[in-house]
Amino acid sequence: VQTLTMHVASEARFETYKENDDLIIGYEIVATLDSRTSNFCRANDGRVILFTDEKQIKPPFHIFCRTTTRPKLSSEFDFLDKGATRASNGATGGKPVSAELTYYEWLRRQPASFIDDVLGKTKGSIFRNSGLSPEEFRRITVNDLGRPLTLKQMEERDKRVASYMNKQ
Repeated sequence: VQTLTMHVASEARFETYKENDDLIIGYEIVATLDSRTSNFCRANDGRVILFTDEKQIKPPFHIFCRTTTRPKLSSEFDFLDKGATRASNGATGGKPVSAELTYYEWLRRQPASFIDDVLGKTKGSIFRNSGLSPEEFRRITVNDLGRPLTLKQMEERDKRVASYMNKQ
């Protein structure tokens, strides 16, 4: 029922976007900032999809998906995003954070124990210590279908991961 409700809400949201295509040029994927967010949703948080893009994915992405979208307005309305916030629920509880933060940028601000709970001990250690930016880490953790990659596959995608793993 929850997934169906999310689907109906998503479809209604997209109909509204289409009706306002003179102002709205696409949408941004907005994942929930907490420890339960799926690999796929974490990896796509902050992704902007324009209506002119060939591939257009939209939530819900899986059963019990809590990811949503927000409209991407044409650049003349960028001033509306100044100071915008979004909800998060990290190690110290719930609090608003900048709407410009992606999931992995937000996760970088969490303590090591929280990161390890989300990513697992090894991937958490790579995230914190390999020298990868949050965006670089995002790109090497899932394949094009949003499926999580193994440590070996991550090492193949970025030599810094292989170098870090060899030091361990």
